[in-house]
Amino acid sequence: MHIPDGYVSPKVFVPFYLLFIPLFIKGIKKLRQQLDKEVLPLLSSLTALSFIIMMFNIPIPGGTSGHALGAALIAIIFGPWAGFMAICFVLLLQALLFGDGGITTYAINAMAMGYVASFSGYYTYKLLKNKVSEKLNYFFSGWVSIVLASVVVAIVLGIEPYIAKSASGVPVYFPYGLKITLPAIVGSHMLFFGIAEGIFTLFGVSYFKRYFDIGQGYKTIRVKKENSDIFLFFFVILLIILLVPLGIITENPAWGEWNLSFFHESLGFIPQGIKHFSAFYSAPLSGYSLPGISSVASYYLSAILSIFITTFIFYLFSRKRNILFDKLFFVNYLLVIFAVVVSSNLYFISSFLIIALLLSGKDFFRLLWRTLAAILVFNLLSSVYFIITKNYPTLIVFNLRTFTILYFTLLVGKKLNLFAIFSFSPFISYTLTLAYSQITNYLTTYQQMKQALDSRIVKKITLLNSYHILGYQISLFIKKSIENSKEIMQAVNSRTII
Repeated sequence: MHIPDGYVSPKVFVPFYLLFIPLFIKGIKKLRQQLDKEVLPLLSSLTALSFIIMMFNIPIPGGTSGHALGAALIAIIFGPWAGFMAICFVLLLQALLFGDGGITTYAINAMAMGYVASFSGYYTYKLLKNKVSEKLNYFFSGWVSIVLASVVVAIVLGIEPYIAKSASGVPVYFPYGLKITLPAIVGSHMLFFGIAEGIFTLFGVSYFKRYFDIGQGYKTIRVKKENSDIFLFFFVILLIILLVPLGIITENPAWGEWNLSFFHESLGFIPQGIKHFSAFYSAPLSGYSLPGISSVASYYLSAILSIFITTFIFYLFSRKRNILFDKLFFVNYLLVIFAVVVSSNLYFISSFLIIALLLSGKDFFRLLWRTLAAILVFNLLSSVYFIITKNYPTLIVFNLRTFTILYFTLLVGKKLNLFAIFSFSPFISYTLTLAYSQITNYLTTYQQMKQALDSRIVKKITLLNSYHILGYQISLFIKKSIENSKEIMQAVNSRTII
């Protein structure tokens, strides 16, 4: 349902922008007023999930394909305005980065798949609540949301041959009328994609309710105490990411999302508006593809980049530090490391690094210096080899990749509460506590012995004595480490309920 540039005339897309802009501004205000720090990380995750779901193109009879939206799922859980804004953000990211949907038609896409789908899904759920079974309500709300969105798209495209044609009667923009668009678009969504949307909404809301108390609305969403860990929630998103390449199992585009050659072959000509506006904007990662990378890897990396940008944007909405955001960012950290390791595209790696630099805040110079120092130590010999062999492209990619991974790792260690992130596992919590305690213990022991040594020795000690002192330091540190480990284990055992 992503309408590309050139399919719709200014007579239609300009009024849609005039309608969309005030709604978008109101949506931002609603998002800031109604969603607290507990909710934003979860909304961020579901927004990223919606982006991924739209990458799953489902082939259907007739040589076309389509996908679910996720608008009803978000609207039922967080409210219609949150659903509207989430889909708006997803569509904007798709259009600007990947060329999926047009810039001139962005307002139409956002109104159909965002506003209409979110509000229709939400109010269908409200209307049927306590009248039908809960699961049937979820399914039908999802089905209604995407079907009504498809009706808007079908009408917008279908009226073009009647309102925008040349003096000789040739369509200037989209050439097929309502008799074709309504059954083709709405029919396919009623029979196929609506079912997919309904199933996605059913399982999504049902799963969400297992781990969160929704209460009387999105203002009262809280993590359930008995299921306080939501790592499984993020793990499900990771699992779906692993299935992302299924979205390219078909080469058939969605109905109405064709390239120029299709019109030339089927009509014998290319409508002037489509020909003119098709080059209106060129996305940097058009078609979810990266230069020099296979289609499957590109699809993976595009999904990871989108998730990371989504998390970053929602993080800007959050005014206070939140453990849910810490967990979400740690999952993003793992995804970024994977993406940077497998990618050799400078622009792609740089995009992650730029966002990391923006997240650094006042720690920017400290993290930058530490990363540069580590690069100088660990990459020096390899860099010299690349310089000698004049393999400059590999030299740049190698150092940029290492720099990005190290910077991200230092940033995670500085910004995130690792103890809270791994609270779901007593073993990992114990390991982290032990490691942190031993580091602190070592530093304290070293400082104490250095101060004692400086206070008792006036002249420079001999090399032999320095070895004796070092040996005593190591022996004392090992002794304290063992004692410290026993104390921590006793504390863990005394607080663990089996």
